[in-house]
Amino acid sequence: MKMIFRIIFLSLLFSWVGVSQAEYKCFYGNLHAHTDYSDGVSTPDTAFAYARDVAQIHIQALTEHNNGGSFGGVSYSITPEHYQNLRLIADTMTAPGRFVALAGQEVGSIGSSGFGHINIWEAPGLWPYNNTDLLGCYSWILEQGYPAMYCHPDSSWNSNFNDLYYYQDYDRAMDLIEVINSSSLYEDAYFRALEKGWHVGASANQDNHCKYYNTYTGKIDTIFDWGNRVNYYGNIPLTGVWADTLTKPAILEALQARRTTAMEVSPADDRINLLLSVDDRYQGEHFIRQEGEVKITIEASAATSFKSLYLYTNGIPADTFNLIPASNQTVWKLDKSIGLGTVYYFVKALQTDGDRAWTSPIHIDGVSEKSPVVTWPTPIKNFARIVFTPLPGAISVKAVIYDLSGQKIKEITGSQPDQPIGWDGKDARGRQVMNGVYFIRLEQRSATETRTSLGKTMVSR
Repeated sequence: MKMIFRIIFLSLLFSWVGVSQAEYKCFYGNLHAHTDYSDGVSTPDTAFAYARDVAQIHIQALTEHNNGGSFGGVSYSITPEHYQNLRLIADTMTAPGRFVALAGQEVGSIGSSGFGHINIWEAPGLWPYNNTDLLGCYSWILEQGYPAMYCHPDSSWNSNFNDLYYYQDYDRAMDLIEVINSSSLYEDAYFRALEKGWHVGASANQDNHCKYYNTYTGKIDTIFDWGNRVNYYGNIPLTGVWADTLTKPAILEALQARRTTAMEVSPADDRINLLLSVDDRYQGEHFIRQEGEVKITIEASAATSFKSLYLYTNGIPADTFNLIPASNQTVWKLDKSIGLGTVYYFVKALQTDGDRAWTSPIHIDGVSEKSPVVTWPTPIKNFARIVFTPLPGAISVKAVIYDLSGQKIKEITGSQPDQPIGWDGKDARGRQVMNGVYFIRLEQRSATETRTSLGKTMVSR
């Protein structure tokens, strides 16, 4: 669906406005790191204390390898006993309002038989790993109910998760993707994941192991750098997490809600605040609304001035805000018009020293009063989302699909009452339906009301 864009105004403010509407604050974290519980050095308590007291970040995750492997000829994988101890240490080191320590694990495998690495935080136990079973991994993550992240997604060394193939059934399994891992940039993978349909947020992390092979001495050098590791380009990768409080439940909720910003930090105190909102809904959200104008606000602040802000629409940098003169505090506001179908926005910021930051996206599904139930895309080839106007306070939603003769083809219950329903173009017996026109009867229920809406779509392969 073609979108019509109209910039109403650009405003440059020289005082930071903040985010009082949501009462969110940006907390800075490193979500990917290791100790000698797998293939790093030292102990979890040392790592957490270093991140808190030396690097002075708010959130440190230790994501020990739970996937087998080797480093320097030594096999590694965290044991169940070590993992439970890691969880206990993380809980002990967490100090609400000051520091959150997360216990995690890195699963999957890289190589000809693997699919890549995935981090999951705070799961109760270890994945009973099968490093060739990507769908089994997604399913296990869904069962745990804790946030998860694609790590260093790179097709050149088979860490690309079946080329980031989109599985609607597992969309809620994955929450973040690394835009930066240590010295490697994976911006293209972030863009590609969104283009394929994943609802993932942006993250930047250091993947600390704290030991490096010294080519001069032929020995392993140990360097403590959890939270302040400077990469080859002189930057410290960090993830900004927008939460209402610095507590473990609030941080986990924010990660699962994809309320994050990936950033390059240089110098160490030049941490970036970059927040995107659309109609007072914040980055990471996915919502349905009537077609028409939306109000977009981008807020940015840092110690170093910003040179440019870019608003991406469906993966394309559609609008640019060049700050003249450069400023370290700004608010950029636009009005845009959305139509039927799906659109997503995210922001990229560029500082005068070359450092960059990326927000997570906001996804919007546009509907109209004339077409209260639609599919996106239409016509359907293999998969579509059934999009509808949400019933306020709805507690359930289901879609019943009929062919032109009135025969019931399939009934699908939505996993969330305010979110689109996925349909793979198959009937109740798992067979692909024939090309043609199909009717959709959508039923929404709240505690006091039942609403029925009708729509239609077309399948054409």
